[in-house]
Amino acid sequence: MSDSASSFWLKRIQSLTGIFPIGIFLLQHLFGNSYAFVSPEKFNEHSEFLTSLPLVVLIELSTIYFPIILHASLGLMLIYRGQNNFYNYSKFRNWMFFFQRLTGLLALVFICVHSYTTRISSFLAGHDFVYDDMALKLSQPAWFWFYFVGVIAVVYHFSNGIWSFLITWGLTVGPKVQRMSSAITMGLFVFMSIWGVSILLAFR
Repeated sequence: MSDSASSFWLKRIQSLTGIFPIGIFLLQHLFGNSYAFVSPEKFNEHSEFLTSLPLVVLIELSTIYFPIILHASLGLMLIYRGQNNFYNYSKFRNWMFFFQRLTGLLALVFICVHSYTTRISSFLAGHDFVYDDMALKLSQPAWFWFYFVGVIAVVYHFSNGIWSFLITWGLTVGPKVQRMSSAITMGLFVFMSIWGVSILLAFR
């Protein structure tokens, strides 16, 4: 397979996994964490429901961790191969392209640390990670700002990734519709950023 054909399929698989299932999981994760707005008891109740599902480890591995590893691996390959398209897109879109890759790296670090210090470590220790654990962690300024940057990176990477996904799969053709999708996805970024940061503040 030629390099161009290989890149063609790498980009499509990578963009697809960013939406299905990773993007869907991100929305579900934000929704689930929004129980922090209601009460610690409701948050813990929802968390216990998820962790008590039958075959929960298999579900997490197949629908969360493996897709993230695949998406990240393909993304790193594309970063290694790729260049900014300064002659094909505007300066604004090239900056968006740069931040897409930067936030991808930041999001990868954040997801690894977040997953290990919450779900994985609590699973290995044999107890659930509850509201009070997260509240204690976010009461420390270093952890709070780590999560703040991590949440912004994740939601930007997802929101701007939708714009790229639509182009990659030929769903938005032409400058006008691409400008419209850019405005919509940036609006989604603002909304999800406020949503995510509000959840962090709810724990404080």
